[in-house]
Amino acid sequence: PPPTIPWHPIPPSPSPTSPTSTCTIHLLQAGTLTIPTDLVLLPSPNTPNDSTTPDYDPSKRTSYTAPDYVFLIKHEQTGTQYLFDLGMRKDMQNLPPLLRDYVLPNHTCVPMNPADILKAHGERGQQPENVHAIIFSHLHFDHLGAGDAQPGFQNRATQMWIGPTASMYARPGYPIEEDAVVSGDAFPVEGERRIVEWVIGDEELGRTGDGRVGVVGRGREEGKYRGVEVRDPEGWQSVGAFERAVDVHGDGGLWIVDAPAHSWGHIMLMVRTKIGAHGDGDEFVVLAGDAFHHPALLKEPLRMARKPYATSSMHLDEEAAIDLMYRLRTCAERETVWVVAAHDFSVGDKIIKSGKGDVKDKNGIIQGLVDLHDWRDNGWKMKVSD
Repeated sequence: PPPTIPWHPIPPSPSPTSPTSTCTIHLLQAGTLTIPTDLVLLPSPNTPNDSTTPDYDPSKRTSYTAPDYVFLIKHEQTGTQYLFDLGMRKDMQNLPPLLRDYVLPNHTCVPMNPADILKAHGERGQQPENVHAIIFSHLHFDHLGAGDAQPGFQNRATQMWIGPTASMYARPGYPIEEDAVVSGDAFPVEGERRIVEWVIGDEELGRTGDGRVGVVGRGREEGKYRGVEVRDPEGWQSVGAFERAVDVHGDGGLWIVDAPAHSWGHIMLMVRTKIGAHGDGDEFVVLAGDAFHHPALLKEPLRMARKPYATSSMHLDEEAAIDLMYRLRTCAERETVWVVAAHDFSVGDKIIKSGKGDVKDKNGIIQGLVDLHDWRDNGWKMKVSD
């Protein structure tokens, strides 16, 4: 049976009659990439996929095309804007050799720079120079873009925010470390841009027996936190289906959610979009990053590819990844919460079918910015019972 996930009350808006403790979200499709199915999915729960058969030929594996979504978020009360992820860098030949030679051959990538999308389609206040911080779900190549070196984000006042322990993954970076997966220019030790890592204190980690106790301290000793502002808000709390989240503005409009299962420093965002519009509570969108890579996994987490049912997995901690998918499913089962992952093609399908997404690109890429404010009224959410 699936685990019982406790639901922690989400603090209500400080002012039920005012929408200022909400955020707007716009979806931008920063290209596409193909993903080998056997890296992601099992044919049914706990059932081996083809990768485990003796005559398996990786050159004949099937793949599916997934979007690479990024999100422009604006906190209504302060007007502060954030970009969640950057997608892929367009000059992929400049990725570290380990990625270029061993990871990219598994994917066909069509990258688009979100700065170009904002410049072409954004309103005057939605330009790259208006972004206060780029928040990275994690630092894999299809989310990091070119990081600090991303074309179009020349405003050095735009900060880069990362999740707990992400600096350990990024440093020292290529070419200092030959087998590094993050380029040194994407995450520089010395630069003008402010880099902030939101960390969880060892006391809080120790309370739950979390294996990350002492990791940041060790990283500091090793010099991996040079040029990084370590921000320990001491305000991590249980909210919704999640055990640790921090309220960025103190009004419940934007939460950073600790979700390290997929990768070092992986985080999600929980965003309040409406206050009591349908009389059954505030509405939220959970931007889930790479918590899952196929919509079928939100319905049935035990279809996640992992050993011994597959030869490999997409996740650093497979058990934690399944647990996180159950937590996200618990969110998705509530009428007031929409879970949106970075590569969930069902999201784009719903938007396109509703006539709200403008598809002109030969690759079927949604053009421009799609306002997610009325997601519920538009019927864009996939029911997990479908």
